[in-house]
Amino acid sequence: MNSSGSTPSVSSFSLTPSTGVANENSRGRVQGTLPNPDAHRDHEPSAGRLESRRYSREECLCRGPGGSVFFDSTGGLRTLPSLNRPLRIVQANSLFNGGGVDTQTLELTRGLQERGCQVTLAVGAGSRWEPRARQLSVAVRSFPPRSPLRWKAVAALRQAVSQIDADILHVHQGCDYWPAIVAARLAGRGTRVFITRHLMTRPRGFSRRFLLKGARVIAVSKAVERVLRAELQGNPSRILQAYCGIDVERFAGERSAEAAALRQAHGWGPDHVVFGVVGMYPLPRGKGQIEFLSAAARLRSSHPQARFVLIGHGDMRPLIEQKIASEQLQDMVRLEPFTDDIRPWMKALDVLVHPAVGTDAFPLVVLEGMASGHPVVASRMDGIPEEFTDGQEGFLVTPGDVAELVSAMGRLASDPELRSAMGTRGRQHVATHFTRSHLAAATLNHYEAALAGRR
Repeated sequence: MNSSGSTPSVSSFSLTPSTGVANENSRGRVQGTLPNPDAHRDHEPSAGRLESRRYSREECLCRGPGGSVFFDSTGGLRTLPSLNRPLRIVQANSLFNGGGVDTQTLELTRGLQERGCQVTLAVGAGSRWEPRARQLSVAVRSFPPRSPLRWKAVAALRQAVSQIDADILHVHQGCDYWPAIVAARLAGRGTRVFITRHLMTRPRGFSRRFLLKGARVIAVSKAVERVLRAELQGNPSRILQAYCGIDVERFAGERSAEAAALRQAHGWGPDHVVFGVVGMYPLPRGKGQIEFLSAAARLRSSHPQARFVLIGHGDMRPLIEQKIASEQLQDMVRLEPFTDDIRPWMKALDVLVHPAVGTDAFPLVVLEGMASGHPVVASRMDGIPEEFTDGQEGFLVTPGDVAELVSAMGRLASDPELRSAMGTRGRQHVATHFTRSHLAAATLNHYEAALAGRR
């Protein structure tokens, strides 16, 4: 504060090597001194004169040869990580049993490593995908996914943060939010906590009030971001957004021999048009599998070349089997179990259908279908319209509207040129906007902004 009681402008600063205190000089300018090198280990700027740059009233960043020093409008002095070492990140997921959230954890870990970050992946001990995590060329730690008050998870995450002096601790499952926040605080190293929100649902009451005080939250779609901005209390600049990304190359190329064998095994010839739904089917409505079967029944007479497959599992299976029997679809519909390697099935399809009727933040299966070169028919809800343009890479339909579903599927069943054109555009669209590299770059930008104190 100056003599008039107001905060001095931070539009310019002077720095001199010394002991680490920021002060206001007699002309109302703030002058800072470099922190004690022993206090920050590899976070300290190099000794010597720093070059100052002009920034806004809210912040000023002064860079030196070995690091950066950040001043905010309160006159506080913080060191940023040295520019001469990789960013240190812990990605954590205590469930990790397979699914979209777990796939994104893996893809983000790979993408950050490809960009030169030092990444440690912490996963639930004994989780189904723990062996898959250990196939990566990153350090992998396991921690107990369950314990009273999650104290074992807190202890394990604190140890992971402390061991590598992590700049970032990033979690993806709702049960990991608060263990991560507590672990970072206990570690006492200034580690920033990030949460990726993969759900459209409202956060719980305690989190609505306090989550933004301990973490920055990344929404996987603008639809999720809107929910968070409406529900979370606190600093809105800590609500961020970054789209999911996939390994496009996994789905590239023409139909594989394995995919061709799947078609042959089911009696699907080159003239058949195969529509597929990939997803779990829990009660009460799954991913719209019953609506899909209703559409199949209506298409049977007008498009006899159409075939249908449901890939997944869930407690709706008795209802699905009953629907198939009642509509006499046994010769046209197949039920297949879910598999971790979905690529052969994706390549075996001609059209990916995602007739979601509940909530859907940003389904990866839509991206995977397009990356496989297929047009997509999906519900116009939540984050799905952000994945592709209606009429370009596929068709959007009203959730639960069987007539619209029949119309969109019928157009694609009868027009191979339309299927080919939409599939080509879809593959290019995903490669341009939704790759693992895009996910890593957007997330890394959020990390760097947080470490620079801009959020």
